[in-house]
Amino acid sequence: MENPCLLLVDDDQDVLQTFKLWLEEEGYLVYTATSKKEALTVLEEYPIAVCLIDLKMKDEDGLQISRELKRIDDLLKIIIITGYPTYETAIDAMKMGFFDYISKSSESREILERIEKAVNARQSDITVKTGGTEGRQNIILVCHHAMIKEGFEKFCRDEPTYNLMHAYHSFDYIKNSDFNNKASLVLVCVPCNQNHLENPIKASSQLKFYFPHARLVMINSHFSDGEKKELVKLGVKGFLPKNTTKDNMKKAFESVLRGQMWVSRKVTQQLLSELLTKTSDIKYRNPGNKYHLSNREVEILQAMASGLSNVEIANKLYISEKTVKAHIYHIFKKMEVKSRTQAIMEAVKAHII
Repeated sequence: MENPCLLLVDDDQDVLQTFKLWLEEEGYLVYTATSKKEALTVLEEYPIAVCLIDLKMKDEDGLQISRELKRIDDLLKIIIITGYPTYETAIDAMKMGFFDYISKSSESREILERIEKAVNARQSDITVKTGGTEGRQNIILVCHHAMIKEGFEKFCRDEPTYNLMHAYHSFDYIKNSDFNNKASLVLVCVPCNQNHLENPIKASSQLKFYFPHARLVMINSHFSDGEKKELVKLGVKGFLPKNTTKDNMKKAFESVLRGQMWVSRKVTQQLLSELLTKTSDIKYRNPGNKYHLSNREVEILQAMASGLSNVEIANKLYISEKTVKAHIYHIFKKMEVKSRTQAIMEAVKAHII
């Protein structure tokens, strides 16, 4: 494991430097802050595992700062340190969910043991958050609505295939972390992140940077078809309304994780039409195409790309609907795809249509 990162928060520079030099000698990467503002900046930029915060600073309350830091990273382990320990304050710190409480006058060995214990506890929490068992799909949620978060937590409890790994309040809180590379899906609540999504190219790039292997799904009911089309071009794989049902959510996740898009047929057709327009000067090659499709199968692919239904294809080609379905079955089998959209996209890529 890489050297853990620690954050020290104290308004006494002498204390900060003394602790910093000592803990760096013990092998830790140590960052310091003298205020809440500085502490938040450090936490957003570096993968801090444990934070040691002075309880009583001149102008700020260590417990208040601790609460703000936990809002950004709920896995952060906070140790409250003070020169004036009391039983009541220790109880308050524990009630607030902070990891430990210790006196500045404690022996060095005891402080190191507490820090090591906190580092190990964080690592255990990360293991649990990232699924723990092989095959689980990890979800990141970017949303500050408690009800939506609770809804996804319940969904993940009911559906063991999925694990809500972390919930960020907004884009402002996203940072490099220990588990970003393990996320399968990133769900973004649009109303919570409206300012960032006014520049979708920047927002999409930011998400791809932080979650390089995840598929992106937007939670919103008010996008126009044109807006959805542009977002799909930027890498969004699906859209869900806030009041979606559990079954619909499950179907959407399964489709997106299979590499399909969860968008309306109208948006899909608009995207395919644009793609086909760009490649309209390319004639299909048949039967010498890479999938060895017959002339009739290519004709049906072209009709599918034009948005025709099975009945409409049958009428156009003067064959039965049953025959159309049989041809589509063989097309899917030859191309190793599971949907019409996938078949059309692959055919365009291969210059078959």
